[in-house]
This record gives sequence, structure tokens and C-alpha cells, in this order.
Amino acid sequence: MTIEQHEYKCPLSAVDRRLSDVHRHWHEAERGYFDPETFRIAIQTAIQTLRTVSFILQSNKRIFGNFDAWYEGWQSKLRADPLMRWMVDARNKIEKQGDLETHSFVRAEIIASYYEEGPRIEVAADLFQNPSDLISSIQTEELKKHVLKDGVLRIQRRWVENTLPDYELLEAVGIAYGRMAQLVADAHRELGLEPPSTMEGDVDHSPGRESRGGRLPCMIGHGDARSHDIWLATGQGIKLEQKTVKFDLAETEQAAKRYGLSPKEIIPSPAHGAESILNDLFATARKMFTTDGGHVTISFLLKDAAIVSMTMLNFEEHGEKYLVMRSLANDVINHGADAVIIIGEVWLAKYDASKPYRRAVDSPEKIELLTGTLVSKGDSPVQLHAKIIRNGTSVTLEETEIFRNQAQIAFAPIYSAWGREIPTEWKNALGVNDQ
Repeated sequence: MTIEQHEYKCPLSAVDRRLSDVHRHWHEAERGYFDPETFRIAIQTAIQTLRTVSFILQSNKRIFGNFDAWYEGWQSKLRADPLMRWMVDARNKIEKQGDLETHSFVRAEIIASYYEEGPRIEVAADLFQNPSDLISSIQTEELKKHVLKDGVLRIQRRWVENTLPDYELLEAVGIAYGRMAQLVADAHRELGLEPPSTMEGDVDHSPGRESRGGRLPCMIGHGDARSHDIWLATGQGIKLEQKTVKFDLAETEQAAKRYGLSPKEIIPSPAHGAESILNDLFATARKMFTTDGGHVTISFLLKDAAIVSMTMLNFEEHGEKYLVMRSLANDVINHGADAVIIIGEVWLAKYDASKPYRRAVDSPEKIELLTGTLVSKGDSPVQLHAKIIRNGTSVTLEETEIFRNQAQIAFAPIYSAWGREIPTEWKNALGVNDQ
């Protein structure tokens, strides 16, 4: 259904339009992020407009069968949310007292891990010079070596309001938009209607709405656009380029012929669950590896055991993997994915406590593997290994082995996106394999 058709048929079209206005103002603030006046006007307009969504909804109470009882539950929920209470106070301040007291900061942080544990500083934007004190704050020489070899310096511009110091302001308004979008969607369901579709181009992202907390896909990971990543080893800027892979019938048939596969082997069925898909994909990967002598790293996002996205993951430097996995976590939220599979070549080595930051590739005892790893929102991880044997120009694979519930450190950002705690013992396995 198009937006025009929805508005014509939907008795809550005025509410939907006002929520759409918030989205439009949010993007105006995003586009004007580096212009203080443009940002100030747009973000405050978004906050004011957001507040009117509930006013217009209340003005339509007559079309509900039991509006007061239904709406009372939502009121209690929103009043208990500190961010939503702040939004009400902010709107009152804007309308009755004047502008919010916003300040522009630059955050500089070192990313040298899949965990959110690197040192960071945040200073007023016009005072920002050099984040060298981040490196001086690192406690051990081993960690300093690791950071200077594989670390990434991320510099990000941020607007923060005095009374909401723990949030970046655009992110805060995006989260609040999501809360109100959930209210509006539930109002539609209360009337027996389908909520408005969440469209991005010609793709309907409505199935991922719950995992995004009601936000639109464009509101996830927006901080990357105002971030600058620098490779600490060289001082050069980093620009990640990942390629989304789409299933194409002609290409699928061509690939099937090249690798001696049936089209069903390239596009596995969701009928038997995520682990079955892992097994099918890995069997296909083995055939491709044997033919080509290598395999690219590729991720598969799954929802209800169906593949919803495929992406080729490109890494030029090891430290880029820290950024790529954070980006993949944003994709997990966008698609509402409940499982992730990554297939590719890795180095594996035993953990050495005397060299906690040594990568597997630098170990004299390393082995090379083709791996397929499945992590799920509710289950333990599963990993398939096939040892790679190279003999001159000849490349073969040993038999596939299966491992369960082993440390999957690289997936920490994805577990975080799902709200899952990483087992403490995993953190002691730093450097075990280089996914």
C-alpha cells in the first residue's frame, strides 16, 4: 500500500502524517549537523512536533472503542521512561523559556577491540586539538603495542544538551521517535488496522521494526556519517566499503554450473532451522573453496531461519574488522535478524597468556581454516572448521569438524545489539583466532 493509499483509507492518517513530519525534521537536523543554527532549529522543531503526535492521537479518541483504558497503559509506560519525560520537559522549555542549551563536542576514542572498552575523551569542539592523551592513558606496554599496530582512532562530532549528558541529541530524538512510532503502531492495531509500512526505497523493513525500537532504518548507525576513522599505525583515514549481495537467478544458475551445485544448494531452505542453513552454506563453501583455492568472507543475516541479507565483508587491515563488526551489528538491528552466519578463512592459534594481544596470524603454531560460524539471539554459538592444507599450488580441505559454545569474540557487537551479555570467560580468549 502506498502512503497516499494509506492516508486515504486510514482514520489515523493525521497522526501518521505528524509522525512523518518528525522524521523529516530529524533528517534536516542530521543534514545540518555541522551548521549550529540549522541544527538548533531542526532538532528543536523535531522535539516540538514529536510532542504533538500524542495530542493529535488524543483528539481522535472518539474512533476507539475504549480509548481511555488503552491509552492509560501507554501513558504510564512513557511517563516511566526518563528519556520521554525529558522530551516533555524539553518541549516545554523550548516553547515557554527559549532554546535548549546544546553544546558541540568532539569525541575521540581508540577502537582496538570488539568490545566497547577503549579509552576515550570528549572535549568542546572548538578546543579540540590532538587526542594524544588517549594513548598515554593506556596502562600496559603490551596493550600500547597492540593499539598502535591494530587500533583505529575514531573522531566523532556530537551535539549534547546540558540536562541530557548521557545521550547524543540526534540519537536521543531518534529513540524518542521510535517510542512514539510504537505507540502509533499499537493505536492502529487497537482499531484492527495494519500499522503503516516502514519503507526504504522499494524495501519494506516493517518486520525489523520491533528490534529497532520503532525507529526507521535510516536512524540506526547515523553516527558513522559524522565520524572520521584513522589507522593509528599510518595516520591514514579509513573508509569501509562493504558490498551487499543480492540473489540473481541468472547468476545463481551460472554459479551452480561452475561449482557443480544445484540452485537449491546456493539458496538453502529455512525449513529446518538456522543450524541446517549453516551446514548447507558450509558444504557449498567447501565446493567453492576447492574450485577457487580460496573463499571470501561473507555474512548472512537470518530472521526466523530465512536469509534476509548477504554482505561481502572486506578487510584491508585487521583493525578494520572492529569497525566492520560494529557496522554489521547495526544491520542486525535494521533487519531484526535473530541469527548471523559468517563464512570465510581464518587463522587459529592457541591462546598464550604471556602474549595476550598477539594475533593468531603472528603465532608460530597457527593453522589455517575455512570456518562457518553461527551465532543466535537465544542459542549457543556453533562453528564448523575445515583445516586448509596448502602444498605448492595445490589446496585441499580436511574433514569438517563441529564445535559448540566456543568463544566468539568477533561477534561481541552483535551480542550487544541483541542485549546479550558476553560470558566473562570469552574475554580471556583475546587473540585466539583471527576471523
